[in-house]
Amino acid sequence: MSEAAGESPELSEQELIDNFVDWVEAFIHDIEAVTDDENTRYWCPQWWNHPEAVTRLRALYEEYVRAEDENTLSGWFVYHWDAHSKTLFSATGPFELCRDGHRFFDRQVMYTPRLVTEAIPDGWAP
Repeated sequence: MSEAAGESPELSEQELIDNFVDWVEAFIHDIEAVTDDENTRYWCPQWWNHPEAVTRLRALYEEYVRAEDENTLSGWFVYHWDAHSKTLFSATGPFELCRDGHRFFDRQVMYTPRLVTEAIPDGWAP
């Protein structure tokens, strides 16, 4: 695939993942602070082992890239970071059990209750 003038080359899936991981680690390190004396905000150094956190951080990253391109970082903070960070670091968020370090996470036996769904019956329509 040839590059058009002004377009950046398409990144491989691994490069996209690496960019995301680099962003999370640099951004969290530079922007967010969760001190040891607080009992209401939590972080896990194994953030990548928490599916909800990964999903929220990925959404934040994708919107951050867009906001940088569109020069709308102020809006990104208000409408994206502020909203997600309240959940990410909350006492009931994805890191709630990691108050004293990462708690083992098994995708088959999750340590927090999850909503259950059942198969939609044949003929169902909204």
